[in-house]
This record gives sequence, structure tokens and C-alpha cells, in this order.
Amino acid sequence: MRFVLAVLSLLTCTGIYAHHSRSNFDLDAVAEVEGVVTEFSWRNPHAFAVVTATDAEGNETDWTFELNSTPVLGRFGWTRETLKVGDRVVARGNPDRDANKRFLYASVFIRDGEEIWAWGGPPREAPPPVEQGSRDFAGVWRIRFGPRFDVLGADRPDDVLVNTLPVTAKGQALVDAFDPDKNPEWDCEPRTMPQILGYPYPFEIVRDSPERILIRYEVDNLERVVHLNAAAHPATTPATPLGHSTGRFEDGELIIDTARFSLVRWGNGEGVDSGEEKTTVERYSLSEDGKVLNLLFTMLDPEFLTDPVTIEHTYDLSAGYQLQDYLCDPETSRRHLSAGE
Repeated sequence: MRFVLAVLSLLTCTGIYAHHSRSNFDLDAVAEVEGVVTEFSWRNPHAFAVVTATDAEGNETDWTFELNSTPVLGRFGWTRETLKVGDRVVARGNPDRDANKRFLYASVFIRDGEEIWAWGGPPREAPPPVEQGSRDFAGVWRIRFGPRFDVLGADRPDDVLVNTLPVTAKGQALVDAFDPDKNPEWDCEPRTMPQILGYPYPFEIVRDSPERILIRYEVDNLERVVHLNAAAHPATTPATPLGHSTGRFEDGELIIDTARFSLVRWGNGEGVDSGEEKTTVERYSLSEDGKVLNLLFTMLDPEFLTDPVTIEHTYDLSAGYQLQDYLCDPETSRRHLSAGE
């Protein structure tokens, strides 16, 4: 078994995001382990691999490597068959800052001289250019992050809450009681807006009927129905995490009003729940060439927020991309909390 530390130049890839911070890993160092793959878990929100190393005396040590989600790995060319139990590899990654943990964030696996990159690495082939823009909002859209986007969450530890929401007394009580181990994403609990609007995973707008629009999200295989030209939200409609949406076209914009939300833990933002009185408005507009989608999002939630909250996002049309299967596995979702111990 070899274990060496070296300076690692972090290569960021716009659009890659982790559901939890990578601040526990030393992203300026790389560790190398040589051994045999004894586990490869192709699950979400993150895949895992275990490499078992054997020293000169025959003692075995397991090293756990955390990878990204399966859709992100798929963009690097991975499949569930990329690693197999029994493969002899040299694996490199960023080690946990806790030297007592045998836990790394994977960058590359080398098998029979072949480099299989899970993160960073040489430039990948650029996606095909978008030849024709959308004229009716339909298409697969991917969020555009700014140049300062913290791709791996290196500057936002899980146990630090920075709340910028205008909260009520009830919301403030939640902020004061913040516990990072109670993150609902780690239990694969249902998601809502605005979180799903800002994820790096693509979404697809489908115009399949004059009476409705479908919006499909890669994350958790979520799907929303937007009822066009509906007068109101029926009182008999059950409350759900994604609510009931009505839509209309106005001055070139697609405007979506949503109500009938159910209570969602951390539904307004990290540490702050959302309630049944929550309402949202999404205003989508297309660039002149139809290749860029702009969103102005506003939410009100008098139970937890004192004032309306407005968020803006920009999305780029993604040519030829098909949404990948993504279902969150609760056991896998919390694995990073105890991996390598």
C-alpha cells in the first residue's frame, strides 16, 4: 500500500455540485492508495468505492472513496460497470482532514494503465453546440453558475449556517436550533422550491398539451404539472411538496403561480422550514435566440418569512441531453457522516 501527499491543483467543472460540503476533505492534497476494489456502490446522491490495501505483513486496510452522483459520473463516461469488485487499481483522491479517517474524495482510478477520472482530469469533450434555440420554452435546461460558485463547497462547512432569509419569530427559532445532522436531504426527504430551481442537475420543459406544461427535474426524478389558463388552485387539491401550479403566457413570459404546498423541512432554505401558506411566482423569459432561459422567482410564506424573497437564475439550453435516472438512497445519503471510521 502506498500513501503519499502532494499538492493538487483543483480543476473545477461548472455545474458540478455536491449535496453536502466537501470542506472535510483537504482539497490541496492528494492521497494515493493501491489495492483491490472490494465495493462499488452506484447509488445517489453519491457513489462510493472501497479499495482494500494489503501491506508487506499481509494486513488489510479499507479505504473509502466518495464519488459524485451517478448523473455527474455519467458525464465523465462512467456506468455502473466502470469499476468491478476484484479490480486492482491505484486510486487517488483528497484525504479527509481527520487523519484518523480512511476517507477520500475520489479524483482518479488507474486500472491496467488506464486513467478513469471521477473528478477533474484532462479537458473533456465539449457538449455539442445548440444549433436552434427554443421558441416555446421547451427543451432541456442547465443552470448557469457564476465564476465564484463554490463547486465543492470548500468554503461552506455543513455545520455553519449563514441565514439571509427575513424570518419570523418561528423561523428564527429554527435558525437558532440549527443542527446540520438533521439536514432533510440526508434522509432523502421530499424537495420543493426554491431548492429544485437552483440545483446543477438539468430539468426539461415539455409542451405536450394545450392544457398543460410538464417540468421534469433530473434530481429525484421529480415532475411538475403546470395547468395552463386555470382560474385558481382548487381547494380540494391535496397539499404536496411541489404544490399545485397554474400557468399563463403574458408579454412573452411564462408565468407560473403555485400554492397548496405541504410543510417541508428546510423548504425555504437551509435550516428554515416552509409551510402550507407558502405561495410562489415564477416568471420565465427567453433570450432573443432562444438559447438562454431567465427566471425571476418570488416566494411568500407568512408562517416563516416576514417579507417576500426574490431569487434570479439563468439557464442554458442543453443540446441532445437526456435526463438521467436519479433516486436518492437514504443509507447512501448519510454514508459520508461515518465513512472511513
